[in-house]
Amino acid sequence: MDRPSDWVRRVNRLETGVELEAIHKSINRGTPFGVKTWQARAAARLGLQSTLKPRGRPRGKKKK
Repeated sequence: MDRPSDWVRRVNRLETGVELEAIHKSINRGTPFGVKTWQARAAARLGLQSTLKPRGRPRGKKKK
């Protein structure tokens, strides 16, 4: 696959705060980085589905 003509500009652009937060989460959790559909496919292919789930035990149902 050929690189886009604006490859250097794309690689050198600054990330937004939202992008940086997503990158940090991905690194800390060991999840694939990308859009949700790609993350799910990559996690399934690599056996990383548990990294996409919230941490900790599921919350129990509240008693009335």
